[in-house]
Formats: sequence, C-alpha cells, structure tokens
Amino acid sequence: MSFVSESPLNPKGQDINVDIIGVPAILGDPIKTWNTTRDHHPYHWLGPSLQAEIPSARVLLYDHLKPQERSIEIKPTEHPEHKATSEAHAAVQLAIDQNGVEEWADRFLDTVRKCRESAHLGKRPIVILCHSTGGVVVKRALSRKPTKKGETSLASICIGIVFFGTPHHGSRVFSQLEFARPVKNKLNLKFEMSEHLQADFALDNPDLEAGNHRFGAASLGIKVWNFIETRDTQLKVLVGEETGGEYLAKVNLLIVDDRSATMTTSDVLIEEEEIKKMNTNHVGLARFADDNALRTDFCEDLKAYIKSTSAQDRAAHHFLTTSIMTDVKVSVHQFYKMEVASDARALLVWSVQPTLQDYLDLGPSECLKARLHPATENGHHTNGNVKPNIKVRHASEASAPVALETPHISISAPTGVVASISRESPAPPCDVESAVLNAPTIILPKNIHTRRPPLSVAAHSDPQSAKHLTPASIIPQPTSAAIEGDPENALHPAREPRPQRARTYQAPSRSTDRFRWVHVPYTHSGWVAPVLTTISQEKKNMDLHRKLLSDSVWLAQHNRSRHSSSHARFVRSACKSLLPKSAEHHHDELLSPSSSIDEAQLALYLPYLHWDNFDQLQTRADVIRKRGDLPHARPIDREIAKGKSTECKLIWQYLHSKWPLHTRRSLDQYGYPALRNTAVRDADQVIYKQTRNPILPESISTKGSSMHNISAILRAARRSGPRPNKIKTMSDGAAKVLMVDQLWLFVVDSSTVVTFAAPKEKNDDNPSDEADLLTLLYKDINGDHAEQCNDCFDFAALAVTHAVKALLEHTDDPNLQVFRIFEEYISELTEQQTKSFKEFRDNSRLEVEYIDNRDDLNALLELRDVEDELKTINKLFLEQHKTIKDMVRQYRELNLRQLGMFGRILLEDVDKCVEDYLEQVSSMLTSADVAQNAFEKLLDMKQKQANIVEAHLAREQTEVAADQSRSVMIFTIFTIIFLPLSFFASVFGMNVSEWSGVDSNISSYHAFLYMGTISLAVIIVALLVAFNKYTRRILQRIWKKMAGPMSHFLPKIPSNRVQGLVRYWDVERGSVRESPVQVRERSRSRPGRPQTRGHDIQHFFDKSNFT
Repeated sequence: MSFVSESPLNPKGQDINVDIIGVPAILGDPIKTWNTTRDHHPYHWLGPSLQAEIPSARVLLYDHLKPQERSIEIKPTEHPEHKATSEAHAAVQLAIDQNGVEEWADRFLDTVRKCRESAHLGKRPIVILCHSTGGVVVKRALSRKPTKKGETSLASICIGIVFFGTPHHGSRVFSQLEFARPVKNKLNLKFEMSEHLQADFALDNPDLEAGNHRFGAASLGIKVWNFIETRDTQLKVLVGEETGGEYLAKVNLLIVDDRSATMTTSDVLIEEEEIKKMNTNHVGLARFADDNALRTDFCEDLKAYIKSTSAQDRAAHHFLTTSIMTDVKVSVHQFYKMEVASDARALLVWSVQPTLQDYLDLGPSECLKARLHPATENGHHTNGNVKPNIKVRHASEASAPVALETPHISISAPTGVVASISRESPAPPCDVESAVLNAPTIILPKNIHTRRPPLSVAAHSDPQSAKHLTPASIIPQPTSAAIEGDPENALHPAREPRPQRARTYQAPSRSTDRFRWVHVPYTHSGWVAPVLTTISQEKKNMDLHRKLLSDSVWLAQHNRSRHSSSHARFVRSACKSLLPKSAEHHHDELLSPSSSIDEAQLALYLPYLHWDNFDQLQTRADVIRKRGDLPHARPIDREIAKGKSTECKLIWQYLHSKWPLHTRRSLDQYGYPALRNTAVRDADQVIYKQTRNPILPESISTKGSSMHNISAILRAARRSGPRPNKIKTMSDGAAKVLMVDQLWLFVVDSSTVVTFAAPKEKNDDNPSDEADLLTLLYKDINGDHAEQCNDCFDFAALAVTHAVKALLEHTDDPNLQVFRIFEEYISELTEQQTKSFKEFRDNSRLEVEYIDNRDDLNALLELRDVEDELKTINKLFLEQHKTIKDMVRQYRELNLRQLGMFGRILLEDVDKCVEDYLEQVSSMLTSADVAQNAFEKLLDMKQKQANIVEAHLAREQTEVAADQSRSVMIFTIFTIIFLPLSFFASVFGMNVSEWSGVDSNISSYHAFLYMGTISLAVIIVALLVAFNKYTRRILQRIWKKMAGPMSHFLPKIPSNRVQGLVRYWDVERGSVRESPVQVRERSRSRPGRPQTRGHDIQHFFDKSNFT
C-alpha cells in the first residue's frame, strides 16, 4: 500500500493547490489501469500529462498492495526457486484473502494520512479518481471519522470524487466464484478476489448499503462524477456439461450495470452527483474508451471545478455541515410499562436527546443505552462522580443474593418530561464475610405509619424471598435504639429483623418496552431516508423503510413549482397505511397497499396551524433571498455560519439541494404557493396588525371609540405596515403572524414511530414555546394523567390531535387567540359600517368629512383581507378534515388487527373538532361578507348622491354660462356698432401727406404697408404660440435666459400666492371645476361682505393659508 507514482511538489515553480489521487480496483495494477492509446501509441493519461493540463495539481497513483506483495512472482517450474516462490506467493495470497473492504479502506486511509503528514500539506484539497471496486474502498475511507483529537477527516478536504464503474450496490460478477479468474485476467488483478471480497460485493449486501448511507452523509459538498459502462465485457468462463465435462466459453455481460453504478437511490441521497454514460466496457471506462476528445472535455471540466473551489470554501462548507449535524438534537423516547398490576395506565417514557450525527452513527438503541449506562473512565462518571455498580436487569431475571456495593439512589420527581436518577458515591467495598447491608436512609412523612411486625430469617418459609435475604452470619446485632414514642419499632433482642431491599427506579427493558418515538426537528426531505435507514440497519431488516420511501407513498406527495421560491415546496396532505403483506385485505389494495414486512405501517403528512414572530419571519425571508441569489451554497456566509440560528444554517445549506429543506410557510404562502413573493400579503395579516401597536399620528386620540378614531387607526396601520423591504416598528418583535407547518409521521413497525416537524425557533428575546407541538406531546405522554398509548398507531392519532388543536385550544396568550382576534376585527369593521350609514343618513348639508369615502374604502379592503385569510384557514381545515377521515377509515382496518384501538377514538374526536372549526370559520366568513356587501352598497349610494350633486352643479353652471353669454352678446353688439366708427376715426386721424397737405409727412401707402406687415407678424406669432408646442418651448427657453440675470432686480412674489391666483382664475374661466362643497363654502364664506372678485381672491388666499 503506497503511492507508486508521484508528480513533483513544485514543478517549474508552479504553486500546487490540489492533489489528484488515482485508485485502481482492489488488487488492480496502479499504472496499467489508466493506460490508453494516443495516435496509436501507448499513453498514460493519469500522470505528467494530466498535470500538464492542470498545472496546479499534483498527481499520485495509489497501489492497494505493499511493494513486497506486488513484487512477488512465481518462478517457472524449471526454476530452482519455483517451490520457494510458490510457497511465498501462497502465503501472501492467504494473508491478503483475509482482507475485506474495511481492511482495504484502512490501508488507503493510513497511506494518505502518512503521505500528507510527511509533506506537511495541511488542508490542501484532494480529488480522487477510482476505478471499479476501488471506489467502494474510497467511500469507506471518506466515511471514517478522525480517531485522534485535532486530526482532519478525509471527507473535509475532499472536493471531488470520480467513479469509473463502481459497484455501489453490488455486482453479480464480482460476487460469484465462477467469475473470479475471468475478472482477475480482465482487470489485470494481482490475485483473484477472495471469498471475503465476493461476499462484500454481493447484491443487496446490508453492509454495502450501510456504507452507501454513511458516504451519503459525508459527501455533502463533494462533487461526484459517475461514469457508467454501456457495452458488455467479454469474459472467458468455465462451463460444465451435463455429461460431467467442462469447456471454456465466452460470455458477454455488463460487469456493473447502470443501476448499481448510480449512487443516488431512495435510501442514499447524493447532492452533487453527475452521471455520464460512456460507450465502452468496464475496463475502458478508466481509459475514456481511448477517446481523447472525451478525456480532454473531462479534464477541462475538472480544471474549471478545481479553479472554482478553494480549500477555504471546502473547509467552511464542512464546518457548516458539522455544525448542523451537532446542533440538531434528535429526541428518542422509549415507552415502557410499569410492572404495577394495580396501575393500568402506568406507561412511562425514557428519553434521550443525541445529536443528529450521534443518532446516525450509533442508532436509537445505543443512544438509549448510553442514557442508561453513561460513559465512564476508570469506573468514574465523566462528571466526576463514581459510577455505582448497578446493572439493569430484565424482569425475568432473578435478583442477586448479595450486593457488594450499596449505592445511595435518590429518585427525583420528573422535571419536564424526563425522569432523572441521581447517583451518589457508593460506600467503600468491604469483605463479604463481615459485610453489613444497610438499607438506604429514606425520610418518611410523619403522618405515614411504617409499623411492620418483625420477621426472623429462620422463620421465613418463602424460598423465593429467601434468595434476597442476607445470610445469618452477616446479620447485624440488634441495637438498643428505639424510635421515640413507638416501642413496637424498637429492635427486640430476641428477634432478628428482615432486611429490606432498597427501592429502585424501574428502567426500560425488553420485557417492558412498548414502542419507541424518534422525533427529528425540521422538515428536511434529505434527512428522512438516513433516519429511517438507521432504524432498518439497527433492526437488520432493510425492508422496513422501502415501501415508506417508495414513489407512491413518499415521492409522489411532493409539490414543486416552476419558480424556485421555497414556499412552493411542500408535501401534500395524505395518509397512507400499509397493511401486512401476508394479511388478507378487507378493502381495495389501491387504497391500502401492502407493506414490505409482516407488520402494518403508516405514512402521514399533515399541515397544521402555528405561529411565529414577525421579525423571525423577515429574518427567514432575508436568508432565503440571499441564498436564492447564489447557485451553490459556497461561499458560506460568515454571519450565518457563526450565528446561533440553526434554521438559518439549514436554509443556507439545503435550500436548493436535490432533496431540499421545506421551510416554514406563512398563511399566505400556504394559500398561494404559486406566488413568487408574498411579503406584502404577510405584512397585511390580521394577526400581525392586531398584535402590534402601530405608530399613530398625534391627531389620533387613544381614548374613545369614535368613528374618526377607527378610521384613523386603519389608515395608520395601512400606512405604517412594512412592505417588501424590512421595516420594523418599535413593536415588531412582539407582533405575531400565522404560519402553516407540516407534520411528517412514519410508523416504521409495531415498535417504532418517527416524526418530523419544524419547530418555532426560540431566541433570547422570544423564548416562548406557546402551542409548541413537541412540548404538548411531551406533557401529554409523560405524567400521572398521561393519555393511553398502547402502540405506535395510538401515538400517531395523539400527534394528529395535538397538531390540530395546538394553536386553537392550547395557548393562554391573548395575542394567539386566532378566532377571537378575527371576530373582534370583524366587529370593529361592522361598527364602522353602522356609523357610516348613520352619518350618511344625517348628512343633509353634505359636509366634507362625510362626503369623503376613503375611510369606507379602507374598511372594505380590510374586510377583503379578512375574507381572504379566513378562506385560506378554511382550506387548511378542509385538508385536515379529509386526511383525518382517511385515517379513521384506515384505522377501522387496523382495529381488526387489534392496532390503534384508542387512536380511532381520538381521531373521531378530533374530526368533530375540525368540523366545529369549519363552522366557526363559515360564520365569520358570513359576517365579513355581510359587512363587505354593506360597505359596497354605502359606497354605491355615496357615488349616486355625488352624481346628483354633480348634475345640480352642472345645471347651475349652465345658468351662469347663459348669463355670461348674454353679457358677451351685449358687448358684441356695442362692438359691432362702434368698431367701424373707431376704425374710420383712426384712419382719418392719421397725419399722412395726402390728407395733411404737408409733403414731409409719410404717405398713406407706406402707413398701411407698415401696419399690415406688423399686424400680420404679430398674428402669426400669436397663433404659433397658441397652437404649436415647439414654439412655446423655444419662447420658454428664451425667457429663462433673458429673465435669469434680471430676476434679482424684480420683487419676489410668494409661489403660494401665484398658485392661488392661478387656481382662482382657472376656476373663474371654467378650466377647473370645483366640487359642490367647495362652491357652497366659497359662496357663503365671510357673511356680511360683498361677494366681489377681489374678495374671492382674498378668500382663496385665506383658505390656503397663503402669506
């Protein structure tokens, strides 16, 4: 095991920033595997030639065998050393045959680490190219964790891996004995594959699938290329005849077919896998089928990927992944029955919360065992306390006759949901012959009598009980001490007391276990397969989860839209029960498909109503927007990576992965998944507007309930409501918004149920866990009055019950009383509608504050928002109602098998609750619709009245226009009479030479010539200015240039006076029409004064506060 070929560390001064390692098949030749032809000449492409194409890379070729193992050869028969070399060859092969995939992975990992440590490479990234079975070795090595503190794992520095025909899921050719020699000859192996290796590559090998599962978890952030063969490989196999003879035959077949060469399955999820099919056989894959163009294209892609990925990005990506796997806590709860015959409801819970990484590595059973038997060092607890010698035994086992150590055990009351046992240091050990067993001191209340008749050991006749008694030789001598005031409790010198056993807390055991509940926070679709696969591996039955993750049960329920918005990804509400495969179906098999095991299974996907803080909603939206702008998770945002929010880390890492994270959705995101952005709708939620204190104008009074205040508050709430940008008021942190979360529940078998649900993330500002589903389930299943859950199906029904009722019935916060808030808001708007009708009725003078319909329009928009949100909530309840109905129908089938007996009662009960919710929502929708119709009628009546007033005003303006036309007519008559007279008087009054007789005066010809020319020019300019916009623009520019320098010499006129004067003259000439109220106010303004035009001008200035 060594690197047989290494390129220089710094060729020609070139900086090396990546190592490329070539790994052949197990026992394969490290050089011949990569040999190809170029221009009809042998060509080794994975070596100096590859480094020439990628100058920043160092190429290393790995050999699975040690140099002495590779060099051993059997001499010819006639050679004197033939026998010695044959024996040595057989000895080496015998030693190698003991190695399986795990041993070859250890060799590879040890060689890589030693090479990097000797060269002081640190965290330089690596890319691994592996052929055939060598890919399985590399996967096992990448899945290994560091064994020493401060050691770097291979997966944390690997940025890419290329598989050439790797049998990820086994191969019939590699696992059968008759193909051992043909495979050796075809792949140029040093030795034949041993039976150990053949077993490792058997089809559906659990260890092989487990290795794939571990690699899937470790490969996050690693680019994976999978090259698949499409042509058969010709093998020469030995065929036996019926007559007993044998002969060699040529067989053409795929050594690794595309199903085995593809890594991603329903169980194993590879985020960045690229599959490429090549028209060649198994051997030609590592040589690119002697196609130089194909090899060049791959080298270019590899070069571009290496250039775009740095060691810092890979380290940050690995750090974020590790942080997520250690921050996420998986809850494992073991339900077990108390051995108390009188207590029929004595069901207790033993809980542990390992990290997600520990859960996947150890499994739920090992995590629970670690809770029962904490890790110790030299017999001491890790917290410093000495570990007592306590063994948890099964109920069927007999108790030990003598305990060498008697620890003091104090059982504390359950805190929260987990019963705790505190152990103190035990007494020092003593010799058995002289040992005295003392029962632990138990302080009893004074009102409890503990009198007990003394009983001698010799007089005891029960043989079973005698096993627990102390031998007579070590019975303590009676003392003279007596309990004060109770002489019967004094030890009588003639009687020997029976020693009493210490009272112990009953821990779970196989004889008392009922079922196990595993809860995973966050609805990440990529975690479903690993979590369920871990359970299947622990129970050594990989069929447990296959039907649960099939297309019809799991994948077909996923919804994805065309746009990339995260709220468009969710699992549709459904309930799928899988009946035992050997059972007789009482219903249609399409409705109740069969399970892959002899036990009933269940898959449930249910949306439920929840809540969140508005600032957390906006923080989540900001992270989603930042992550959406990037095609990959790299580079990692430093603030998110170092922050405390696990949800933000999950969003950044898994938002756009192949199996993405399903984020929490607001009410509008649930109702309108096709919308790309619902920020405006989220800010208009009724709950949000009612649970915050908007910044109100100073003119709004906080007292009273007048119509003015209601309208002003509505306008202020709408004006100050945040829009797509993050706008925070002083109370946004306490404001609430409605959310729709998802519950994923899987009953894996009769003893295991798994749930996924996104929690409301707590922080220092908002630590509230109101209506939290997990907390409610904890309280309900662990306590003196816990609900009766006999099996996993009862628990599933209980989980559905709490999901439906969590927010609506299990919260004391007045800001989360959803129905009450909606009813109060509708009542306020209805009150406004009543006041508006009364004011409209009493508005005989049409005052301005009552003719304005903006308040009514705002109220109408608010009612439409209320109606829209209520319809969305109604849609949610309808989905829940349909799913629960399906569950009840399927539970009838389960009841025939004595499963879910109590659960069916719970489901029927919660179904009635959902029907009540639907009636309440329907009632509120009716109220909102009535108020909305009333506002629409009010606005219609106001519009009709405005039309009447406008018609009246038009008639008045028509009368005014008629008076003005008569005045113009009179003026025109006078003009017609005096215009000719004025013209002739002007003409004959001119001092021209013809009429004055003075030759020095101008002649009449020239006078008329000048008059006509100038008049014509003025008329033309006036017409151009009046009807040509280009002329007006030119004159405006000329005026600005001429008037600019002279502006400081002219008196300044306030602009408001000019605007008021212009407005007045526009009204006077009819170019701007006034409203009826403005006309009436102007007509009756300043009573007692003459209504002159000058007065009207002054009135305009006064009304506008002109100075």
